[in-house]
Amino acid sequence: MRRTAPLALVGALAVSAALAVGGCEDTVDQRGFAATPGSVEKLEVGAQSREDVVRLIGSPSAVATFNPNIWYYISETQVYWAYTKPRIVDQKVMQVTFNDSGRIEAIKNYGLKDAQDIQMVQRITPTSGKELTVLEQILGNVGRFSGPKKETAPGAPTSGGI
Repeated sequence: MRRTAPLALVGALAVSAALAVGGCEDTVDQRGFAATPGSVEKLEVGAQSREDVVRLIGSPSAVATFNPNIWYYISETQVYWAYTKPRIVDQKVMQVTFNDSGRIEAIKNYGLKDAQDIQMVQRITPTSGKELTVLEQILGNVGRFSGPKKETAPGAPTSGGI
């Protein structure tokens, strides 16, 4: 009498493991500006106004802080697997500059190769006062509170002005 039950169990485990590993693939996440095909190619320098640009490709992702005549359309493609940190595989920034009359003056395109890493400043803003430990904070208020205040002379009841 042959024992086929352990072989069937091993086979079932192998098939389920293969399916589990096969289901793990990278997730591609597209974020930001997504133009309809052919809409960006319709933009012409000197020909369209701000309203025309909004009608053709939509409102900008961002407007320059100190110059409202510069609009940015930003898109990014990220890839990640399960719970790993996403990595940026593609980034596109289209800068549309308008002249004083509101017509397109220039269109510039930037990619991932044009990006620069910016180092964050690790400074701490000083505050006035004393830094207390947790124990000092807990014990610091012991004995500072009194019960509700009682009025000594509440005054005579009024009859409502009559």
